[in-house]
Amino acid sequence: MLPQKQTKAKQVSIMAMVAALYAILFYGSAAGMLPGFTILYLPVILLGVLPVWFGLPGLIGSMVGAFIGGVYVEGVPAYAAWVESITALIIFSLNWLLIPRRALEGNSRRNLLLLILVYAVTLFIGTTYILWQYSYLFSIGILSKSFLQGYSFWLVLVLTYSLNLVIQILVCPVLLRTITPRLKSWGVYHGNFAEWRTFKAKAQEKQT
Repeated sequence: MLPQKQTKAKQVSIMAMVAALYAILFYGSAAGMLPGFTILYLPVILLGVLPVWFGLPGLIGSMVGAFIGGVYVEGVPAYAAWVESITALIIFSLNWLLIPRRALEGNSRRNLLLLILVYAVTLFIGTTYILWQYSYLFSIGILSKSFLQGYSFWLVLVLTYSLNLVIQILVCPVLLRTITPRLKSWGVYHGNFAEWRTFKAKAQEKQT
């Protein structure tokens, strides 16, 4: 089934819903925190499914929710919380581009392994980026409080990456398998990059 065109009202509703849900999951991550940084990052669940569910409205909502979480959960100043939004952008966009269509179809072990591989790559890139960016901002004095003081950068990277990858692997494939068919029937499913490209090509054919 190809992605379906959404009305402006539906897109705005999706953005608001995603932003609220992202912020709520961010608040739920507060239990696993270092000063100014969450090791447990529950919004990673959304970043594993929203790219193929909602597309651009999901991306905008995720970036807004990430900014809110950075300010009100991690206590990062508003002028630096954009780092959280950029991290959401990186992981979201890479998942949309890299998740193959066959990884979303069927329950074969091969498809599951493909999906897990994509999650492993995109999460590592996003986790490395945000830790590097925050360390840089604190090291040059842009942010007022210490970050990762007394902790090894690589230790935090390994802990954060491993914990959130396990969460993503356990939860996201189940959500994709159970909820995606309903979203398609409701007309709010967007699709991954391959599906979007097919939809765009067919739309151009109709116009000609």
